[in-house]
Amino acid sequence: MADPTQESNPPQIGSVSFNNLTNSPVEIKGNLSVETHIGGDQVAGDKITHIYQTIHSQQVDEETLAQAQDRLAHLPLDHLPPPAPLPPGSRMPFARNPLFVGREQALLHLARALKAGETAAIGQIAAATGLGGIGKSQLAVEFAHRYGQYFSGGVFWLSFADPAAIPAEIAGCGGAGHLEIRPDFGHLSLEEQVGQVASAWRSPLPRLLVFDNCEDEALLDHWRSRTGGCRVLVTSRRSTWSRMLGVQVYPLDVLARGESIALLAKHRPDLSPDDPHLAALAAELGDLPLALHLAGSVLEFYQADPTLGNPANFLAELRDARLLDHPALQGEDVTGSPTGHILHVGRTFALSYERLNPAGPVDALAQQLLARTACFAWGEPIPRQLLLATLDQPEADRQRARLAAKALRRLVELGLLEEEATGALVLHRLLAAFVQQLLPLAEAQATVEETLLAEARRLNQAGYPAPLLAWQPHLRAVTEAAQAREDEWGAGLCNELGYHLRTIGAYTEAWPYYERALAINEKVLGADHPDTALSLNNLGTLLYMQGAYAEAWPYYERALTIYEKVLGAEHPDTASSLNNVGALLDAIGAYVEARPYYERALAINEKVLGPEHPATATSLNNLGYLLKMQGMYAEAWRYYERALTIREKVLGPEHPVTATSLNNLGTLLQAQGAYAEARLYFERVLTIREKALGAEHPDTAHSLNNLGCLLQAQGAYAEAWLYFERALAILKARLGPDHPYTRTVQGNLAALDAEIKG
Repeated sequence: MADPTQESNPPQIGSVSFNNLTNSPVEIKGNLSVETHIGGDQVAGDKITHIYQTIHSQQVDEETLAQAQDRLAHLPLDHLPPPAPLPPGSRMPFARNPLFVGREQALLHLARALKAGETAAIGQIAAATGLGGIGKSQLAVEFAHRYGQYFSGGVFWLSFADPAAIPAEIAGCGGAGHLEIRPDFGHLSLEEQVGQVASAWRSPLPRLLVFDNCEDEALLDHWRSRTGGCRVLVTSRRSTWSRMLGVQVYPLDVLARGESIALLAKHRPDLSPDDPHLAALAAELGDLPLALHLAGSVLEFYQADPTLGNPANFLAELRDARLLDHPALQGEDVTGSPTGHILHVGRTFALSYERLNPAGPVDALAQQLLARTACFAWGEPIPRQLLLATLDQPEADRQRARLAAKALRRLVELGLLEEEATGALVLHRLLAAFVQQLLPLAEAQATVEETLLAEARRLNQAGYPAPLLAWQPHLRAVTEAAQAREDEWGAGLCNELGYHLRTIGAYTEAWPYYERALAINEKVLGADHPDTALSLNNLGTLLYMQGAYAEAWPYYERALTIYEKVLGAEHPDTASSLNNVGALLDAIGAYVEARPYYERALAINEKVLGPEHPATATSLNNLGYLLKMQGMYAEAWRYYERALTIREKVLGPEHPVTATSLNNLGTLLQAQGAYAEARLYFERVLTIREKALGAEHPDTAHSLNNLGCLLQAQGAYAEAWLYFERALAILKARLGPDHPYTRTVQGNLAALDAEIKG
């Protein structure tokens, strides 16, 4: 269900329009002071493109290097060293798993490869990965805790599960508690942090890097250090790698029978390793680590029950033909397992699930939660509160909250969910497939869609989309599933995901979702429905923000026609649409034509929404801009100042929209030659945007450009150059080299260069 107020705010104009270039050098240099805003503000995107420069390796004194190399030379290859503390500065989020068993030959093989300075990769033949901490990643954890002591430069664990998050993973290695590269490391941009860490890793000091869940050859090739003393350990499902990468592949097979028995015995130390039922259980489960972990968890959970915790009874249940006949347990050959171990995993899943008694309140709720988790993105961490929100329980109902906590605990203890240190919950991909085949999920799917739509809308409207960025994969997955139905829910989800992607600067990604929302709304609701107008507005806004003003016009014009016809001439959505048309005229320099649209929008907002509403502030801001462009600075200041007062009161002093008003006041001061006062505003704006939106967001680039213009006007050419360069790098990466904003900063750099040389 689309919210007609969600995207109704117009492109909020700051002090200068991006496309409004004049012959004045000052206006050309400063036209990135314009700020566009439609119902929310931008945050740093989930895709980060780096501008690489030559990175020199950090120097290491000869004595330290000699000691480190001597330490590595003593790394044993004929036996496993005992676990030992990791070198200072290491980044290792996982403690050694006390349930880890066996794998001696795998560990020795990796030790030989890594001591020789090659890249080692753990492949996989088994059908399932290490749910519960005994698969490929746990082998890497065990290796790190045994052999990490010999890499004096430290051990650094990096998750490659989300390619877009890799830069942040690398940057996390350089700050306090780890490499501690420099005191102000946390204040550097992400690019600079990555560069500093890369510089450290290019030194000859021996280090161990773990690339966990790296499935893409290109990612490995891009992020591995080609020089220096780093060794790279990769965990991956990929069994073959390009010879050009020099990867030594070690296929990780199922456990040996003795190791399987030892693992089960670790779950139940009260049982003798010689118990024949343990060997039979291992055989029945195909010695698959995941299945053994789940089976051991069941035996451990029911240890106090002489019937349910009895290995003989457990084995009999596994051999029950009723389980084997279930369609979800017929077995599929996954990742090339030659023995069909997926069938055995299915038996274990079914056995764990059947321990839930729907007649009991805790287990009944656990079943509901399990069904809901299967409707999220498979294998991705689900924030605990987001999952609990699908239950739609009152916050003050503590009894219900305790019941939900117990239900989650049941699922974790049965091995059906994995709990991360942050409290987030993960449903393994194979378990998700099992649950989807086993349970009717229509009600669960509808509930998850409703919850994610409401939460996404709430976060989008708040103007701080960073929290949504954390669970964006779930919004994507649910939206993809819903939009195929062509109903209002699907359109609403497409709209919210498109809105979020647009606010983080991912304009190209946002377009198909907005376009899909429009198609659904036109088909289901009709061509003249307000939600159809909302979709038209969103597409027009996306084009506007990319500088495609002519293409945006028909979308805005059609949206305004619908709003006036259906909602009336004095509806807030009509006011927003008027504002959008005014902003578009503004952008092409048609200030006289734009003013009546702005004034009409302001009159509607003040009358219907009140004098202190954010939409009223938007209209005041835009009229202030118009006056500023006409040289009426005193009048413009009053409008800008009133808009700022509203935003600080309603949204807060550090909201991105508040930053827009501060930016506008700064540009007005600059236009009047009050450079010192203007700089205070611009620096505050930059601080807000870097914190709220991120260092790589287009709005952050706008602030950098504005500061560059101000410094140039003061003759501080060297400082101005640095701001322009950083702004240009961001805009090239996020918007492309041909975007009007990018070309503006390029022009500013060219003008600065000419001024320096002249």
